Amino acid sequence: MRRIHSRRSKRETGIAIRTYKGFCFAFLFAIVAGCSPITSTIQLTPAARAELDAILTTLRVRYDLTGSLKIPQMTVTIEEGEQREELRESLWYKRSEKGGELLHIQAVGGFNEPRGIAIANQDKNQFILSLLNERRTYSGPLSDGVLREIFGIDLRVSDVLSAIFANPFLDGRTNNFTSVESSGAKFTIKRPGVKEGHVETITLFVREGEPQVTEWHIHDENGVLQQRAAFSDYREVSGILRPHKVEIERPLEDTRVAVNIAKVELNVEISDSKFDAARFLSEDFEVIPLSELAE
Repeated sequence: MRRIHSRRSKRETGIAIRTYKGFCFAFLFAIVAGCSPITSTIQLTPAARAELDAILTTLRVRYDLTGSLKIPQMTVTIEEGEQREELRESLWYKRSEKGGELLHIQAVGGFNEPRGIAIANQDKNQFILSLLNERRTYSGPLSDGVLREIFGIDLRVSDVLSAIFANPFLDGRTNNFTSVESSGAKFTIKRPGVKEGHVETITLFVREGEPQVTEWHIHDENGVLQQRAAFSDYREVSGILRPHKVEIERPLEDTRVAVNIAKVELNVEISDSKFDAARFLSEDFEVIPLSELAE
């Protein structure tokens, strides 16, 4: 029977989580969430709509063709104010036979020793964050608010996928554009944010029929930048174009995250055991419910 911790204050729990905040920023390729506002959209000409649909279809096909993804090594640099930390991480992603999204991220120390594990298992509706040195695991249902409970930021599961696949349109919001501009190979698309009054601006380039999302901004109702995501260093992997550099900036929190991916492997065999959290919920770990963070 696993060991459950004695109740601690939310502040104490928050301090422990923030100790490994940098590790979990691989999960934070996301934008602020909320209820989608009702906003008038533009009417595109048939030719413009067909061109845009072709771009969106290509982006979607890249996702559909990726049954699994493995990043053996990536470097994550986190800057918070004057503090700077660099971590090495690995990532495994797999779409299960049931259609669920499975994600495993591991951070390692200077001697390749595992420091932290995060697992999101949609099939089991489960999310865990395990801090290995402390022998402590935070566990709870996988929901759009699970990372809000940890970091105080509203995040959606679909936003994590959007960032991993450099595709802001995976959430299905493709028909409420308020502005579509094109100049040569460059396209700039605006749409309402998922939080009332927010506006998203997505910039992409199309080269030889292959779209590359390069910038994804979100501004609030006053025009203040809430988050910026940038994707670059696109390379073809197993016939699928993928970025190898990602930058996330949240100016109001004075936080900037840069991810450099050394290697990507697509559609490789990944055992389901990689996404099994049972060993991190055993009697060897202090298990802390995520629900406590919201209290």
